[in-house]
Amino acid sequence: MFFTKLGILLIGFVYAGLMPFTIRKVIGHLRFDLKRYTLSFLSNTELYGEAYRRAYKRMLFITALLTYIFFWLITWFYNLGAYEKLMRAIDISFASITLLAFLPHNLKPVSLKNLAPSLQRILHNLMAVVVFLALPLLIVSFQVALMPYARFTGVSGLIIIVVVLVLTLLSLLKQGINGATELVLINGISIWTIYITFLTMLH
Repeated sequence: MFFTKLGILLIGFVYAGLMPFTIRKVIGHLRFDLKRYTLSFLSNTELYGEAYRRAYKRMLFITALLTYIFFWLITWFYNLGAYEKLMRAIDISFASITLLAFLPHNLKPVSLKNLAPSLQRILHNLMAVVVFLALPLLIVSFQVALMPYARFTGVSGLIIIVVVLVLTLLSLLKQGINGATELVLINGISIWTIYITFLTMLH
């Protein structure tokens, strides 16, 4: 149990800090317009070059691995392995983030003349939507499954993620899908991760 908690602590804080820290650093360096572009534009070689595409791919793939490991550890810790929907949600989140990492953004017009780039663009946008939905659903599934075993952690964690989703929805309605809206969700998930990690250490 000690090593499980240690793993949750280490992975939790790395998972919570990786994307916000990396994105903040890149945005400051590139002067990226969050209100105009989604974060996927950072993987566009036509705009930012091959180096940023590779860096974006690595960041997303590491995020996918950390997502899988973190949720696997907390599921193991709270003995929630019997919840099939939760386990399926972990797999879907991991797979969708991984696929998104290996499908860089492009600005090619969708047409039969550019079939490969068109398919890549369509799949990229589809995976981005799946990731945008899958992570909140994964967290909600975890919180609901947790309630019978750790009621305070389950209820309070659910409240936090619901607040994050409301703020994300308000940003979506006000600004549409852009980098600013994505960062509301990303930062919210980071706050939830730190909170759940802290309560798990006290459990």
